Amino acid sequence: MRAGMGRNRLLFSLVGITALAAIFLGGTGCAPTIRAMPEDVIESEAVRIAREEGREQGRREGSRLCREELDERLRDFVRSYRDGLLYLELTKGGAIVPAQVRLIYNPAKISRDGSSYSAPTLVWKIVSPPRFVSDGSGEGWLGRDRANFCYFLVDSFPTEAEAFQFVGSSPKPDDVFLTTAPHGDGGKWAVIGKTLKARCDMAMAFYRKLGRQTVRVE
Repeated sequence: MRAGMGRNRLLFSLVGITALAAIFLGGTGCAPTIRAMPEDVIESEAVRIAREEGREQGRREGSRLCREELDERLRDFVRSYRDGLLYLELTKGGAIVPAQVRLIYNPAKISRDGSSYSAPTLVWKIVSPPRFVSDGSGEGWLGRDRANFCYFLVDSFPTEAEAFQFVGSSPKPDDVFLTTAPHGDGGKWAVIGKTLKARCDMAMAFYRKLGRQTVRVE
């Protein structure tokens, strides 16, 4: 009987403690509450997210446009530089006679009615444009160049941009000069290699190991 009374006392104690805890939590405001988020908060959050997404998209688009412009400028620079080197090579070899420039002195002038006066000036004038030298014997610059150097096709590309990217990013032997050239039949772009004749086979083998279809150009 005493054991039964002990169990009852323990049960009543647990019930009392639980009731006190409920009263305490309810009185102190610790019970969770659910509130609806105001419409203005939801709208401002949506605007903030949209603004951040717009900024990120604008940064990506601006970066893409900048890269495209830089690539185009670099292609123009390399094209001009390549053409300049070729012109110097042809001029030094005697294949091209450069433009003939003459210094012209213009004396002072007074108009017929004496109302105006032109001071004397010095002017550089092109008196004859550059031109190729005709060499029917084939022993001119081209003959000397082919006697020392060989040319070979490294590979063909669908666009100038792809050919340009290959020239700028691919590995190459130190004694190989690379340039791009449009196909004569149009549409594609070629990467042409030039090296000393004794190094031609090794240079072509180098690019074949990279998976390129090298062809010697006679």
